[in-house]
Order: sequence, then C-alpha cells, then structure tokens
Amino acid sequence: MNAASDIRSQATTLARDLGGPWQPDDADRNLALALVLARDDNGGRLTAPLITHILLSASWGLKPIGAMYQLMACTADVLDDPVQCDSDAGREALTDVNRLLDTVAALPPEGL
Repeated sequence: MNAASDIRSQATTLARDLGGPWQPDDADRNLALALVLARDDNGGRLTAPLITHILLSASWGLKPIGAMYQLMACTADVLDDPVQCDSDAGREALTDVNRLLDTVAALPPEGL
C-alpha cells in the first residue's frame, strides 16, 4: 500500500471499522496523539520526516505490522512523493488520514 488512493481507502476503512472489527489499543491512540500534536506544532501539516521520526522514536509498543503503524508509514511514503502528494487523490487521502488521527487521538486511554 503506497498509492494515495490506497492510503485513502485504508484510512476510510479504519474509521468505518473503529470500535467494531478494528479496536485501536493504547499504542494506536498514543501514535495518533503524538502525530496530532506534532502536526499542530508544524502549522497543521504532516510531513514525511515528521511521521518517520515519530514512528522510529515510538516507545509505546507499536508493532510495525499494526494497521495504524502501517497506514502512517505508507502515508509518509505518499508525502515524500511530490506527484502523489500534490494530486487531488493525495490531498483527499491526507484529509482522511488527518480525520482518522483526530478521532483516534480523542479516544479515552482505556479504549472504546
């Protein structure tokens, strides 16, 4: 998964499945919270280096195979590609990713 349309599809699926088939844990919530705070400190923008830094410095037990981790790693790839990032599909994907991050970051620590 590295095309903007795939990122958008995955973000939409996770948002739809939130609380059902997908039960985000504290690691997912902490990742979302860290990314939302970093995004807001960066003028409201996520960047590939910002995402990569947070993923690499994660100390909250993230597993690289987890849905949230995988989505964010692929989002960094899309942001690193100017053609995809600047396309309509890229902008829509990033909007959906940001919406998902906001939702997951707002979850209570004990989960759903």
